[in-house]
Amino acid sequence: MAAIDIPEVHKFIATVPPFSSLNLTERKQLLTGVSMLYVRQGQVISLENGAATVHLIRRGACEIRTPKGGLVDQIADGECFGLSSTMSQNPDGLQVVAMEDSLVYRFEKKRFLDAVEQNEAFGLFFEHTRHNRLRKLSRSQSSELSSPALQLSMPVTQIMSRQLIQASPDESVQTVAIRMTEARVSSILVLENKRLLGIVTDRDLRSRILAVGGSSDIPIEQVMTKDPVSLKTDALVMQAQTLMSESNIHHLPIVDDALNVMGMLTVADLLRHQELSPLLLVNQIHRQHSVEGLAQTCKQWPTLTINLIVTDMKPVDIGKVLATVSDNLTRRLIELALEALGLAPMAFQFLVFGSQARRDQSLGSDQDNGLMLEREPTDEESQYFAALAEFVCNGLGACGIRLCPGNIMASNPQWRMTNQGWQQKFTSWIQSGSPSALLNASIFFDIRCVYGEASVVDELILKMQQTISKNSVFLATLTRSALSTKPPLGFFRHFLLESSGEHKHQLDLKHQGLALINDLARLYGLSCQTYRVATLDRIEQAIREKLISVDTARNLMDAWDQLNELRLETQRVHWQSTGKASAYLNPESLSSLERKHLKTTFGIISDVQDVAQQRFLRGYS
Repeated sequence: MAAIDIPEVHKFIATVPPFSSLNLTERKQLLTGVSMLYVRQGQVISLENGAATVHLIRRGACEIRTPKGGLVDQIADGECFGLSSTMSQNPDGLQVVAMEDSLVYRFEKKRFLDAVEQNEAFGLFFEHTRHNRLRKLSRSQSSELSSPALQLSMPVTQIMSRQLIQASPDESVQTVAIRMTEARVSSILVLENKRLLGIVTDRDLRSRILAVGGSSDIPIEQVMTKDPVSLKTDALVMQAQTLMSESNIHHLPIVDDALNVMGMLTVADLLRHQELSPLLLVNQIHRQHSVEGLAQTCKQWPTLTINLIVTDMKPVDIGKVLATVSDNLTRRLIELALEALGLAPMAFQFLVFGSQARRDQSLGSDQDNGLMLEREPTDEESQYFAALAEFVCNGLGACGIRLCPGNIMASNPQWRMTNQGWQQKFTSWIQSGSPSALLNASIFFDIRCVYGEASVVDELILKMQQTISKNSVFLATLTRSALSTKPPLGFFRHFLLESSGEHKHQLDLKHQGLALINDLARLYGLSCQTYRVATLDRIEQAIREKLISVDTARNLMDAWDQLNELRLETQRVHWQSTGKASAYLNPESLSSLERKHLKTTFGIISDVQDVAQQRFLRGYS
């Protein structure tokens, strides 16, 4: 138990909902007897006896788990745990495990319950949080949801091994082989100051030493696989399994942004945590040999998406799963097109834009894509790529990814260009600043390569960023466009609803909410030196480059999470009742507390729009 600076705690909780709703006297009473814990990564935090009370994370991250290890929730700075212990004696036996080294405030139980009794809003907040977690617990324990979707949606950090067997690059092959034998592992990581240099497996030792009569005294760096395939810590089990299958590997290092190794994932780990050995959708896709087979396989897609939603998976992770399926479906269609049409006459890249590029697709998403060609094609070559694009786009449509209403698809010759052609197009949009150019920027400047040499597309993105950084007028014009639509809140914070038509008295969560955040994130993202395509990644990068304050950015990210979760749930309800996806919501269907949260979310968007206006429109009328 660490000593605690009460004024610092006062300052912190005054900014954290719902503690910020307490008056000064109530906060002082609550903080009487508060203590601070320092917990190490992996430590289980006691919620028994005197510790059976509410805790607030000051800095760090924790997971709430069932006694059998099932994930209920993940929480971080400014969030609380211990509610079940405090309010209902924790009948489900929930446990809290630190995901990283963390600082935690622990309140005295009596002081906390007094605050709940005295302040209605304070109590309602925690009651709502507790019920939400119990709902997640119920769903996670439901046998109906013990499905491939639930297992594949787990973060890789939950099943990877954190006990790393490692070697230095100058150690001998014999020394490393002995260490592997003693640890009973089939692979070893070669690290230098925690940074991943390579990997050595049993197969490497057999094929590169024993089979060729090599010396066991040579340094391991001469035997290792250099710069091995790896995956970031925020990836999902589904992404790991897909990558390992595509790369034909059985050992996958898990690294952070600096390529420091955080864990190791093996095929055995995957099998151990997928006891049902599910026939994964992405594997089914790669086994199909016709568009008809793919279309039949992809009939599972809506069910997969709905399963992900009802398991209370994070919206950002749902987007990653759907993008992984979309990317693999696109690649399989390209492979089938090449089988039907013959080898391509030149190198090409298949580009995706919009929601697939940002990895935030949902039910009913349409396709936005294009082709980048190595050089100007001849007439015959143009016909080849027209046929390939038609095959892929119509195939995606047959598999449930709708054709783009605006015809932004590779099947449109307007969006089949050389690398230079795309660069000229991007430059013209940046220099023009016309309404049509800004519309194109909002779609095409969210770009990702899903087939072909990605470095060519990286070069296009780099030049785009450099051009934008020299053109403050374009950023100002893009800002005006991004701020032209306001969140649907009136002067007295009433919802501004559709006044007529099919969606009368409803809110458009996509265009009146999420799109506004995507626009803001794009604006900040294009202002950064480093390009990111996903909305939350762009906001994080803006924090790193000090273009936006941490508090403003975190609020906007929370708003994106809240709106995305509400949008996905709304789409699920519509899909299951009508067979169509819709992001229109009648706010009367929400509880009073949920409506209050939604108004707060829209208010955050409005506040960040004001911040963006000050930053990017200063000096421009």
